Amino acid sequence: MLKVIIDTSVFVAGILSRSFESSSFQLLEIWKKGGFTLVISPQLLRELVVVLLRRGVSETDLEDFIEIISLVALHIPGAYETAMLDDVDPDDNKFLAAAYEAKADFLISLDRDLLNLKFFYGTQIVTPAAFLDFLANGRP
Repeated sequence: MLKVIIDTSVFVAGILSRSFESSSFQLLEIWKKGGFTLVISPQLLRELVVVLLRRGVSETDLEDFIEIISLVALHIPGAYETAMLDDVDPDDNKFLAAAYEAKADFLISLDRDLLNLKFFYGTQIVTPAAFLDFLANGRP
């Protein structure tokens, strides 16, 4: 099964989306149905919780979502760090480190700096729409 890192921006877009047409929303639905393996590290989970609370997600909804992640995600220790890349926001390095540590197939992001990398040590970096296209057609 594909191992996938999801950037916080994609989680936020999918959770707060008011449209079933949203690629980020569809991506999260496919993950919940077992379409791929979500990989999460303590650093990524911590950022996700902080950002979702800041964006107004209720504690109850957040607890429910974190419970789903706890049950079905592949948890990695978060032991790796990446070298600071000039073209990437330092806060985004944790996504690259997790992708490297997990040997993830994909990193899904809405962040232009990450998307411009295209690949990082074998992990393909794509938008939610490109990943959905890959799942449907076998190519992003």
